[in-house]
Amino acid sequence: MEIKEWLQSHREEMIGDVMELTAIESVSRPGEGGFPFGSGCRKVLHRALALAERYGLEAENLEDYCGSAVLKGKSVREIGFFSHLDVVPEGKGWEKTKPYEPIIENGWIYGRGSADNKGPAVAVLYALRYLKESGISLKHTLRQFYGCDEERGMKDAEYYLQHRKPPVFSLVPDCAFPVCIGEKGKIRIVCEGKLSDKVFLLRGGDGENSVPEKAEIVLDGLHEEELEELKVSCPHFIRIGEENEKIKVEAFGRAAHAAQPEDGESAVVLLARFICGSGLLEAGDCETLRFLWEAFPDAYGKGFGVECEDELSGRLTAVGSSLQLKDGVVRLCIDIRCPVTADLQEVETKVRQVIEEYGWRICELVRNPGYYRRDGGDCRNDVGRAVRRLTDICQEVYGRTFAPYCMGGGTYARKLPNAVGYGPGLSFQKKPCPPGHGKGHQPDECVYVENLLYAAEIYVKAILMLDEMLE
Repeated sequence: MEIKEWLQSHREEMIGDVMELTAIESVSRPGEGGFPFGSGCRKVLHRALALAERYGLEAENLEDYCGSAVLKGKSVREIGFFSHLDVVPEGKGWEKTKPYEPIIENGWIYGRGSADNKGPAVAVLYALRYLKESGISLKHTLRQFYGCDEERGMKDAEYYLQHRKPPVFSLVPDCAFPVCIGEKGKIRIVCEGKLSDKVFLLRGGDGENSVPEKAEIVLDGLHEEELEELKVSCPHFIRIGEENEKIKVEAFGRAAHAAQPEDGESAVVLLARFICGSGLLEAGDCETLRFLWEAFPDAYGKGFGVECEDELSGRLTAVGSSLQLKDGVVRLCIDIRCPVTADLQEVETKVRQVIEEYGWRICELVRNPGYYRRDGGDCRNDVGRAVRRLTDICQEVYGRTFAPYCMGGGTYARKLPNAVGYGPGLSFQKKPCPPGHGKGHQPDECVYVENLLYAAEIYVKAILMLDEMLE
């Protein structure tokens, strides 16, 4: 049976499998329940491996750190697909459905992880299933990796590479078509500042790689007249109330992936700017929290003096992604994504200097270099030829012109040799949602079923091409 016909005959099964995985809360929580990345990640991994076995593939579980679905070829040399089953925290503001109660509406599946990355993982699984059920013989062995810690730090991929050899060539279905040939370098910083006992609660954000949608602070209370006056004068994105005879101030922004901060608005910045100008804080606390908005006047590093961009990957981004107060110490996580031509050490030095000038101190810093396949357009080697042909397949299936690109997001491709990002998203496609909704890391995250069907077709054709092209 031709791939298009086969996929249409299995459409409802595919939808059911995506929704089954999406219904599992699989946020990476290292050690929770006694498992490497928590009981939710273990549950979704076991469910995915059970699906692989149901469809005639071999399943391998590496001690619940990660797993694989394998279709044996004539050779032990592997072509790999690297998918992840963990998700970012659900966040606030869902309107279509609850995050882990997936629904389908007008051909779109809604639920946390539907697009990032469970739907794409199922599309790859169905490509492998098609090849298995069609009896197509391959020279290379196919391996679909299932990760459980991609959103938090990719310790799953590191564990895998410590115990197994990487494939000779890998595709990472965690971006947009056609081919991602580069990812920005990433600097993750956790810094601390001190607050007085007049601040009882301060928090914002749900994940380390998302623009915070909500932030809140609880302080000593005011007289009723003062409180009412403050309520009248506050902007629309601020809500003021009382909690246990104390004043509670909440700020509401718009969630987005930290790699695409232009889609969001930071609730942490909104809260800090308002609270520092409200007269509610003591001088010392105001001085500490001033950093939260003065250092982030935009999401492009202006407050740190590190603005830069290149034609390959665009602008540097800098987001204060999560905020938490404990025992008088407030901790901020900063997510910085640097263009592929930028010097990460130089950026780090400037950011460190600004943080210290505001009286904060760095307690954690991780540099994660990006990648750029400089030979992406060079057809004289395997990577170059593969990029050209992978792009051609996308153009053939979708009937439109595509060009390889670089991006700010981080995927497993940066951890692997000879790997590129490969769909299944479409940069030109608009989500059926209002601004701040629908994309990965946002409320009402969704994926279009037709995209997954097209992706499975593309992945089958890509496998057959790579199987012939690679030695």
